[in-house]
Amino acid sequence: MIRIKSVIPKGGYRLEVQLENGSSIILNFSDRLHTVRFGLLNDKAFFRRAVSDGDFVRWDNKIEISVSEVLQLAQKENFKRKYHDK
Repeated sequence: MIRIKSVIPKGGYRLEVQLENGSSIILNFSDRLHTVRFGLLNDKAFFRRAVSDGDFVRWDNKIEISVSEVLQLAQKENFKRKYHDK
C-alpha cells in the first residue's frame, strides 16, 4: 500500500504530497475553497498546518484526506488539465 512520506504546503493553495515510493503529487486546492469540505483551507495559516501520519493528510483534525483520496484528486486534476486547458 502507498504511504505518505511528507506534505509541503506551497503558495496558491497547492500542497505537495511526497510518497514513500519516491513519487510526488501536487494538489491544487484553490478550486475547492468554496466547498463545505475544504472551505476552512481558505485561511492561509490554517492551510500551512497540513501534516500527515502516513495514511492521511490532516489539518488540525478538522479536515482529512486519505492516500486514496490524494490519488483520486490528482487524477481528477490531470483529467481537468488535459481536457479543459486546451
